Amino acid sequence: MTRTQPPAHSLLPTGRSHRRGVALLEAALVLTPLLVLALGLLDMGVGLFRFHVISEATRQLARQATVHGQYANLLGHWGPTTYAGTANSTSSIATAVRPFLVGIDPSTVNVSVQWPEGSNQIEKAVRVTLTNNFSPLITGWFGGTVTLRAVSEMKITH
Repeated sequence: MTRTQPPAHSLLPTGRSHRRGVALLEAALVLTPLLVLALGLLDMGVGLFRFHVISEATRQLARQATVHGQYANLLGHWGPTTYAGTANSTSSIATAVRPFLVGIDPSTVNVSVQWPEGSNQIEKAVRVTLTNNFSPLITGWFGGTVTLRAVSEMKITH
């Protein structure tokens, strides 16, 4: 009696049943860093957007402060005492900056307006500082926040 050898293709494993766990492991190893990278890029984009909004609002408020000097009778003059508060308060300074805070809750934005030379006369400086805390999604899980801060200084013209 001779034994016949099975065909060569039947000696190979059938594949699917043995690869199922490996494919799941490979997917987990590849998708985890990919998702972290995608969420990180999304977080960075949101943070960059918020920083841009804060920066532009700072510039716009500084521009408005330059025309609210000592001789701005019709507009009402601001300063020379330092103003500090949030953007949702009822002051004219907070009301002036609020329209520029697109997409940001005004109650989370701290506003500071200073006259470094102690005067609100023409050709004196005014310094505007806006700060806002941003909690990125990735580091927010661990309690991390980033303080966004923008400063603009201009000379009073009116």
